[in-house]
Amino acid sequence: MQWYSIGAFTFPSSWGGLAAAFVVTGLFLWLYYGKSNGEWFGNSVFWFIVTWKFSVILFDFSGFLQQPLTALYFNGGSKGFWLGMTVALVYIYFKGGQQVISAWLLVVLVYEGASEFLADSGSVLSAVNSLIGFSLFYLLLKKGKEEIWLSIFIVIQLLVNFLQGSIASAESTAYIVVTIAVLSISRLRRDFHE
Repeated sequence: MQWYSIGAFTFPSSWGGLAAAFVVTGLFLWLYYGKSNGEWFGNSVFWFIVTWKFSVILFDFSGFLQQPLTALYFNGGSKGFWLGMTVALVYIYFKGGQQVISAWLLVVLVYEGASEFLADSGSVLSAVNSLIGFSLFYLLLKKGKEEIWLSIFIVIQLLVNFLQGSIASAESTAYIVVTIAVLSISRLRRDFHE
């Protein structure tokens, strides 16, 4: 994993990929679908980051009491990540726009591409994966049937992770769990409105 520094702030390439995914997806939703879609996405990202960052207080309360500034320098780790993801998904269920599936697909696409670029680990497999992913994203936008295209994309993404030897990673687990949640949210909201 590569590390980057901006002034005194040092961060791993995966954080850069996540930041790029959030910014690009938010801009896309705002420009393509309108301001209100950019708002719900931005708010869900905000709640994810705030929950993940400050969950260190919840998971290491005694350490926080001894050194309150730890909340500024540390995050909740993997437990905080999943807590933040849960908070964001609950927010999306209640306040999310209709483009939840396309937003998740674009987050994964940009995250993968930016992470590969920042980690300097680009390969032919990664390039083919990105090409297939953006083709599926285009089909999702033009042909509809979002659930089918998202399912195909995630299966391909997991296959690539398997070929790269990272199928049991937290990244793959997040893809599976969040995809199931996004598909469920989409289905529940559609059934509720019918």
